[in-house]
Amino acid sequence: MALHPDVARLAETLEAMTILLKLHGDNGWAEQIERCRSSIAQSDYHGVDRLLCLYGGMGSLNDVILQSGGVAPGEDNERFDALRTDAWKKTNALARDGARGNGS
Repeated sequence: MALHPDVARLAETLEAMTILLKLHGDNGWAEQIERCRSSIAQSDYHGVDRLLCLYGGMGSLNDVILQSGGVAPGEDNERFDALRTDAWKKTNALARDGARGNGS
């Protein structure tokens, strides 16, 4: 079964985030994002909830800065920030749609 285009685009964004995180050795965050991506790609709404929980507060996904050898590469961090923002917007849109679909 084909994924809804919005879900497929979110899964692609999360995959790109995972790749960048792994490239810079941040396997902990990469694993968390990949778990969310996997759930979302299986149309499991729990992945949306889990992803939203990764944002906000101290030490959250919002605080991640990619580093390699003690240096924070600007271009990769700009790309990651754009992906992180895009994922937030797409996830919130899915959450709003899910709430409307549940009669909320």
